[in-house]
Amino acid sequence: MNERITSVTASTTLEFVDGAAVGYDWTEDGTGVLNVTTSDERPDRVELQFELDGLDVDRLPNHADRVDLTPEQARTVAAALTRYADRVEGDGSE
Repeated sequence: MNERITSVTASTTLEFVDGAAVGYDWTEDGTGVLNVTTSDERPDRVELQFELDGLDVDRLPNHADRVDLTPEQARTVAAALTRYADRVEGDGSE
């Protein structure tokens, strides 16, 4: 991955994930970085960060996306991720 905006360290959540940039009438697949952290300056939120490799995506300039979540929102996302992971590993029903 070239010139990352997202800091990638030994504690990065997922260094290589498949992702996509999606526009109205286009989709570009690529490899990305996904990280969950909290800010040292504002520990009142959880940061969910995602960045696609700029070499994989031609339609967008290098950039990273971030979602700021309250602790309650982060737990809601975690529960949804667990539920859908169980669904993928299981029989496909909810």
